[in-house]
Amino acid sequence: MEIKTVLLPVVTEKFDETVAFYTKISGKAVSLTAAHDGYKLSLVDRFVILGEVDGPEFLKIPRLVNAIFVVDDLHAYWAILKDHCAKIIVPVNRVSTGIRFIIQQHDGKIIEYLQLNETA
Repeated sequence: MEIKTVLLPVVTEKFDETVAFYTKISGKAVSLTAAHDGYKLSLVDRFVILGEVDGPEFLKIPRLVNAIFVVDDLHAYWAILKDHCAKIIVPVNRVSTGIRFIIQQHDGKIIEYLQLNETA
């Protein structure tokens, strides 16, 4: 089990402007784009920029997330955390980028655990 990286979510109403801002300050290009659950996202360096597609209500849960832990074995983390967290926000489910779950930890932080799709 390994947390491979930590990503910071940035939820915005000005998606294109925000993506341009983070590409400028990071010096990195968009490395991933996806859409699911009524919102779109772009990954720029360690920032996941999220904007609405189907309405602001679809950003309710993303606005809660403090960090995204990209892990190598999601099911191993789920086995530990499903019974040892303060609250399950979203159980294990498939999204366009991989598989994930979102929990509130006992420290109050809301963390998304994500295992990315394998690339060919």
